[in-house]
Amino acid sequence: MQLLSVLLTIFLANCIKSHVTDKQYGYLPDLFIIENYDNCMMLEDEAFYCNLVFEVQPLDEEHPGETWHIINNLSEIKTNYRHDHLRHWICVPKACPGIKKSSEDDVELKQQLEKCYNEKVKKFDLKGRITKLRCETNQPKYPVDYFDVLVAIFFVAYFGFIFYSTFREGIARYQTPDEYEKFISGSSTLNKIFAACSITRNWIKLKTIKTTLEIEKLRHIQGIRVYNTALVIFVHSILGFLASPVGNTRYVETMHEKNAILFISSGPLCVATFFLISSFLLTNGIFEHMKEKKMNIRTIIFIFINRFFRLTPVLLATVLFHSTLLRHLGNGPFWNIYIGDEYKRCRKNGWSTVLYVNIWYDTFNMCLPLTWYLSLDTLYFLLSLLFLWLLKTYEKRIWYLLGAALSFNIIGTFCQNYLHGFSALDLPAAEKYYELNHLFTSFQFQYQLCSFIGNSAGPIMGMAFGYYFFKHKYDKTPLFGGKISPVYWWFATWALGLSLIIFPGLIITNEKTEPNRIWASIYVALSRPIFSFVIGTAIIGFSEGVGWLSLRTLQWGPTYVLGRITFTAYLIHMSIILIRPSIARGAQYISDFNLVAVFMGELCISYIAALLLNLFIESPCSELQKLVFGQIEKNKTTEKKDEDTKEQKNK
Repeated sequence: MQLLSVLLTIFLANCIKSHVTDKQYGYLPDLFIIENYDNCMMLEDEAFYCNLVFEVQPLDEEHPGETWHIINNLSEIKTNYRHDHLRHWICVPKACPGIKKSSEDDVELKQQLEKCYNEKVKKFDLKGRITKLRCETNQPKYPVDYFDVLVAIFFVAYFGFIFYSTFREGIARYQTPDEYEKFISGSSTLNKIFAACSITRNWIKLKTIKTTLEIEKLRHIQGIRVYNTALVIFVHSILGFLASPVGNTRYVETMHEKNAILFISSGPLCVATFFLISSFLLTNGIFEHMKEKKMNIRTIIFIFINRFFRLTPVLLATVLFHSTLLRHLGNGPFWNIYIGDEYKRCRKNGWSTVLYVNIWYDTFNMCLPLTWYLSLDTLYFLLSLLFLWLLKTYEKRIWYLLGAALSFNIIGTFCQNYLHGFSALDLPAAEKYYELNHLFTSFQFQYQLCSFIGNSAGPIMGMAFGYYFFKHKYDKTPLFGGKISPVYWWFATWALGLSLIIFPGLIITNEKTEPNRIWASIYVALSRPIFSFVIGTAIIGFSEGVGWLSLRTLQWGPTYVLGRITFTAYLIHMSIILIRPSIARGAQYISDFNLVAVFMGELCISYIAALLLNLFIESPCSELQKLVFGQIEKNKTTEKKDEDTKEQKNK
C-alpha cells in the first residue's frame, strides 16, 4: 500500500520539456476527430460510419509548408504520435456527402474518401492517402451465431443450477444441525453437489479466516497479493487511456518525462512478485508433504492435475465470454476496434489460452493477452514440482543447486537481451501503445517481459526463500529478531527495492545517456533476481513480525479475503478496462487526477466482479473438485486397507 501511495504521489511530479510551441501545436490538423456515432446510426438505411487513417504529405514536396515541417519534426520523435497519420471517425453522409455506402474493401469508396479528405487538408498545404479503413452501418458487424446461442444457453443453465443449489442448501440450513450435517456430508451425492454449489455456503467459507500459527505467520502474503494486483490494474488502466484516442495528445507525448514512469515501466518486477509467492508457498507445502510421504511422478501428476482443474473453469468462462457474449454488450466508434478484435483473437486462439500454451503458440494473436502470466506460471509450477523433487533428493546440496539455477537465469537473460538488443526499460511511447497493437506485436514485449528465462528468477528465489521458511519458521531466535537486524531488513527491502527502480531508471531515461546494449542487458539480467530477493526478504521479515506500518497495512483485515479472489480479479479486470475505451463516444481527456480516479473505480469494479466470479464459478468448481479428488483418495485408502487385511489373513 505504501508503494502504491508513493507511486501515485510521484506521478504528480512532472518535468516536461517542449519541442514545439503550444501555439504551433494548436494550429496542426486534429490528430483525432470523432464525429457523433449515435446520431449517424439514426440515419437508418443511410447510416455509414467510417474510421480511417489518413497519411499526409506536403502538397508541394519541393517547397513544403510550415505545417508539414512541424508535423515532420514531431513525428520523428519516437515518443510522439505520428502526426502525419490522422485518425478520424466520420459519419460519411455528413462529412463527405455524395459518397454511396459500400464495403470497406471497395477501392472506389477509398478513392472518394481520399478525394474528400484532400480537399479538407488543402488549407494546410497538405495532401494524402488512406492507409487504413474500417466502416460499419446500423447492422451489427458480427451478428449472433450458433456458438453465441450455445454458450448463452450453457451460462443460463449453469447459473440457474447455482441458484437452485443455493435454494436447496438454504432450506437445509434452516433445519436442525443434525439434519443439515446429514445434507452436506451424508450419503446423497446430489445433496453434496448442492452444498458445494451454494452461494451462501461458499460466501461463508470465503470470509472465514482460519487461525493456525503458520497461517498467521504468512497472513501478510494475501496483502501483498492484493496490493500487487492493484498495481497491475493501475498500469493496465493507464494503458486503457493510452490505447484510445485522446483529446490532449500533448500529455501522452510528454508522459515519458514524468518521474512516475519509472514505476510503470518496471512492470516485470511487479509480475516477478506473483511468481515468487507462488513458488514460495509451493516449496513450503511440498517439503511439509515430504516430511511424512514420499514424492513420486504419480504425486506430481496428481498435484498438477489438481491445480489445472482448480484454475481452468474460471479461465474457460472468461474466454467463452470474450469469444461470444462480450461483443454484443455495446457499440460505438471504437467497439469493433477493441472488443471486435479481441473476439476474433479468442475465436481463433482461445483454446491455446485455456490449455496454457498461448505464450508458445501464435503469441502475436493472443486471446486475453494478460494470460501470458498464467501460461508461464503453469509451466513454472510443473517444473518447480520436478525441481523440488530433485532438491529433496539432494537436500544437502540444495543451496548449490539453487545457486546454479539462478546463475543460469542471469546468464541466459543477459544473452537473450543482448542478442535481441532490447533496451533496459520498455518506456511508454504514444504510437507504440495506441490501440496496443504495436505493444502485443512487439518482440521486446514477447521476449523480455514474457520471457521464460527472464521471469524464472521469481520461481527460483521463491524456492530458496520457501525452503528457508520451511526450515526456520518455528525458530525461537528469528533472523531479524535482534535490535540491529531489523535495520538491515529495512535496507534490504524498501531501500534496495526503491533504489533498484529509481536510480537506474533516472540514468536510463536521461536524454544524455546513450543506449548501451551491454549495460541494458546487465540491468535486465540482474533487476528481477535482486527485486525477488527484496520481496523474499520482506516475506521472511514480515513472518517474524518485522515491518511496523508496512506489516500492519498488509495484515489489514479485508486483505485476507480480497487476497483469496486476486486470481479472478486479475482475470476479469481486463474485461472491465477493455470496455471503458470501447464504449467511449469521443477522445478521452487525460490528467493525473483522471488516471487515479478512473483506476480507483476500475479497481473496485474488478474486485466486485471477481467476487461474483468466485461465488458463481471458482468456489463451486473448487468444492466439486474436492468431492471428486477426495473420493478418489478415499477409494485408494479403502483399497490399501483391503489389501493389508488380505495380506494379514494370508499370513
